[in-house]
Amino acid sequence: MVATVYADLKTALLISFLRQSIGFGLTLGLWLVYRRWSAAIFRWSDYAMKIAGCCLLAAAADGVLAEILRRLLDIAEPPAAIARGAIVLRLALYVAWSALYFSIRQELESRDSVLRAARNEADQREVESHRLRAQLNPHFLLGSLLTIVQRAESDPPGVRTLAGALADYLRYTLRNGTDFTPLGDELGAMTNYLRAAQINHAALGLAWRIDASDAARAALVPAALVQPLVENAIKYGAITSPVPLRVDITAGTESDTVRLSVENTGTWVPAPSWESEQDVAVGIGLANLRRRLELLYGDDARVDVSDAAGRVRVEVRLPLQSVLVAAR
Repeated sequence: MVATVYADLKTALLISFLRQSIGFGLTLGLWLVYRRWSAAIFRWSDYAMKIAGCCLLAAAADGVLAEILRRLLDIAEPPAAIARGAIVLRLALYVAWSALYFSIRQELESRDSVLRAARNEADQREVESHRLRAQLNPHFLLGSLLTIVQRAESDPPGVRTLAGALADYLRYTLRNGTDFTPLGDELGAMTNYLRAAQINHAALGLAWRIDASDAARAALVPAALVQPLVENAIKYGAITSPVPLRVDITAGTESDTVRLSVENTGTWVPAPSWESEQDVAVGIGLANLRRRLELLYGDDARVDVSDAAGRVRVEVRLPLQSVLVAAR
């Protein structure tokens, strides 16, 4: 066909290059028009006629420019059948290019929408997670401050011990602004928490033990994971346990799972009692922990409660996260 229409190969290559340049310029013009149409409200049924009109104009402009180019280069006029076929082919190419453009744009917009929705959900989960964490500390802080006020004159050494343990615990909670932290750091904070609790609840004769493997201490867990469990153990153990109240914290790893348990003497207090005004703070603490684990792990985390032989045991199982620190 090249030999029939054009005088020589050089002319054929030149005219082909110029035609492709015209096509590129016209598709660039179509893009400038199409990009003004909002992707958020784009519907094929609403814009089909507009797209067809743009493609017809582009094909007409292509034909006019090609004819001007042919005359400027003094190239022989092609047969009528070839000229008509070229117009139809160019129109088909602009329609195909437009369809491809909008298909790709819709796919990218769809992916962006999914990504934006995922980011929005992640932001909402993070906000909710921080909100839930923020509800955990005020109950303990208020009790400690009341104890300090009540014993300031009668038990200065105890107040100094309580104030020091409380300060160390609060320093940890204020410093730890991330969602995840090594379990060893959590258990270290619980040491100060339990020291303060011993003074806050002196009448309970509170005794406690923390036993965790090196691997468990090095594993990443959600921040403020242990505190609501210990707070529940003390709160409800004070109601149901004989003196002394004992709280045992154990942690270990098993395959790809971290297992943490908080056990106290006493019996399990049924859930409905959490709805009373007196116990609502602690009930929120455990409910918040379950919600946080659901936000962070979905169905991969478990919280199991058992009550037997005068002891209540709450066990948390989490996926084993990356180890960030050396075993301590």
